[in-house]
Parts: sequence; C-alpha cells; structure tokens
Amino acid sequence: MSHEKPIPVPELITFDFGDTLVTSDPPYFARIAMSLNELGFDHTHGQVEAAYHRADFRHAPRILELAPFDNDTYMRTFSEVLLQELNIPDDREKIIQELGKVLLAFRPQRVLMPGARELLKELQRRGIRLGIISNNDGRTLKKCEDVGIAGYFKFILDSTLEAMMKPDPRFFRLAIDKAGVNPERALHVGDLWGSDVLGAHNAGLWAVWLKNPYLDPPALPKAVKAERLFDILNLIKS
Repeated sequence: MSHEKPIPVPELITFDFGDTLVTSDPPYFARIAMSLNELGFDHTHGQVEAAYHRADFRHAPRILELAPFDNDTYMRTFSEVLLQELNIPDDREKIIQELGKVLLAFRPQRVLMPGARELLKELQRRGIRLGIISNNDGRTLKKCEDVGIAGYFKFILDSTLEAMMKPDPRFFRLAIDKAGVNPERALHVGDLWGSDVLGAHNAGLWAVWLKNPYLDPPALPKAVKAERLFDILNLIKS
C-alpha cells in the first residue's frame, strides 16, 4: 500500500477521531469485548480488535456500492459483518440491540494517542488547516474539548450531526468544501482501512493509514501507511 511520489504538502489534513487522535480507558475494543462477555460470549479484547478491522475491510467496499447511504443502513450492515467476524451466527439483530445497551453504560476516560498533541502543534505551526471527520455519537466536539485539542481544528464533522458516515465520499467532500481546497491538496488520516483510507480515496483525497497487523490491504495510488501518528511528518514533502 504505497505510492511512487511523496505526498504534496497539504492545505488541509483531516483526522479520524477514535483510535487515531484519541483513545479511551478502557479502549473501545475492550469495551465491546467486556459487553460481549456480559452477554455470555467468550471474546477477548484482541479478538474483537482483529474482528473489527477485518469487518471494516470487508464492509466498506460493499457499503460504497450503496452510496449515498443513510446512517441506519451503515450501522445495520456493519454490525452484521462484525458479528460474522466474531463467529456469532444466531439472533444477530437481538444481540446488536443488547450490545448497544450494554455499551452505553460505559463512561470511559478519554486519552490522547501518543504524539497527537505534538503533531497537531507542529502542523498548526506550519499553517496547515486541520479538521476532524468522525463516525461518532454527536459528541466529538465535547470529547475533543475534554482532552484539550478542540482549538486546533477549523471544523469537527460528526456523523450523527451531519447525517452521513465514512466511507461515504460525501462526508469527505463536505470537509474539503468547508476548507475550500482541492482534494489533491487534502489528506485524511485514520486507523480504519475501509472507512478512512478507502473512503478518502474514493473522494479524491490522499490518505494515511495507521497500520495494524490484522490486514494486508491492496495498494492505492494516493495512500500510504504509517507505524505511528507522528510519522506523518516524514511522509509530507515539499
């Protein structure tokens, strides 16, 4: 998953929120595992994390065929694929509803990912406009305020408030329209290959994927991978 030339210095960089800039204690995948355990399933944090990334990888191309799609369609179809990856074959609709109720009971503490604040400060110093594109619950701005990074962003787009979800290209185009930039001079950064990288690619943006050991995705002409968040600085060349 690489390209033959360095990423042109972007005028706009957008970030995914969860597990890209900010994680939580306990982490999201751990909360899903704990919720499944409460419902009587025997899944570990690591199993859920691997299944989630594989589900996103499988689901994104399928949901893009339905674009533009509504948020309910995304959530229903993704949840189905996730439960398949977790080898939960029966009563999926009921399990999805119960899982959602249990997850709502958690009130995790938000924690910045390593290098996040330093990266945002440096990008701001360089005069690059920054934004967030997040599949979230309507509280992305509040979550950014809680960890002290809201001030770095020109805009924060939340799927619940905007009524669209990644990987829908409309969501990424909304960001570049807000910034008034050409997609060739925009870069999106995220941890999910399907929702973040494939979604940005289909909207014409460059993309950086924060890689994981669970996937070996195909090459895309305007996508690169990074081991760590701060590595993004080394991928941007003048």
